[in-house]
Amino acid sequence: MIGLHTVGMLERMLTSWINRLTSLRVVATGSRDRVRLLLPERGPMRVVYEKAVVHETYSVRARVLQRSMRIVFKPLLRYTPLSDRSLARMRSLDRLSARRRPSRHVEHSQHELGGVRVESMTHRYGPDSDMTILYLHGGGFFSCSIDTHRRVCERLALKSGATVISVDYVQLPEGSIADSVQDAIAAYAALLKTSDHPDKIVVAGDSAGGYLAMKIAELATRRGLQAPAALIGFSPLLSVDPEREDKAVQRIVRARDAYLPMSRIAQIRERWLPEGSAIEGFASPLLATAYISSPTFLVAVEDEMLRPEVEAMALLLSERGVEVETHIWRKQVHAFPVLADALPESDMALQLAADFARLAVGELHRAPTVDPHSHEKTIAGEIVSGPAS
Repeated sequence: MIGLHTVGMLERMLTSWINRLTSLRVVATGSRDRVRLLLPERGPMRVVYEKAVVHETYSVRARVLQRSMRIVFKPLLRYTPLSDRSLARMRSLDRLSARRRPSRHVEHSQHELGGVRVESMTHRYGPDSDMTILYLHGGGFFSCSIDTHRRVCERLALKSGATVISVDYVQLPEGSIADSVQDAIAAYAALLKTSDHPDKIVVAGDSAGGYLAMKIAELATRRGLQAPAALIGFSPLLSVDPEREDKAVQRIVRARDAYLPMSRIAQIRERWLPEGSAIEGFASPLLATAYISSPTFLVAVEDEMLRPEVEAMALLLSERGVEVETHIWRKQVHAFPVLADALPESDMALQLAADFARLAVGELHRAPTVDPHSHEKTIAGEIVSGPAS
């Protein structure tokens, strides 16, 4: 949710050192993707959603990144004030971390959809597709931008063949979550009107962007619009109170998020929902599953703060007969798929998501990609009895 710009900056600072650390292993195995550790520190991974695909192994890069974030940046995020001034400084860091040039293999254009600025990306060398992916970036509704997330959108365009449209929705302090939601649904509604294939629009997002993706699906149903062909959520925020433990959500692993301080959520929520702000529909997408019918692809990290509600969402949707594919990864950082060029796990997660999207729109003419280091769990889980609040 927060601090993605710090992840990007840390990734660049550590890349050279990690390369030195792993160079001998890479030579020995012949591929960076094979530099993996199998060290399940607490035994096999447990799941709540019984059909979750678990990824128990992890790369050296992932472990170094996770530990560095926990030691260095989590304390900073815990004590950084959430004033307008500090938010402005975060935006400045975002601009610094977004200076990487756009890929020369991708055609970029900026325009508006429903009055909202967007950037459209089409890869020159990806598979052919009539699909469009509407992407909502994360950042806790006050950080990151279409610039910080350009690389992950470029990679999605390459792997899926789709035209990826990244949405520059309003954020704090200029607007609340309610305003972000309105920008997101406005862009989606406009895309439905202008697309040559409105039945092949997939909505995706990470963290706060995952929240907006689910809100689009909910509000499309409420407004009588065509539902997205599929939904993709990378560590999606599914409620405005993920730190609460008195809801009907089963928590089977203690939250040890690599860089999201749970203690700050209450303070952040005051900025998300200022007095007088009203979100259309449910404030928490977790309560809106009755309005969501699109096939859904979800990614979460084993011990991140947002994982319990991701699995609860998977259970609620699957109980209604909605197709759900859920992946739980060990030893990663929150929303790790957006680190498109840093981790082999990120690359794999994006490929799995791209295959899911192409299958949903009827364009995958081969067997879906399977991570050879993953397996499906058969441990049955349940949502704790009692009404969700």
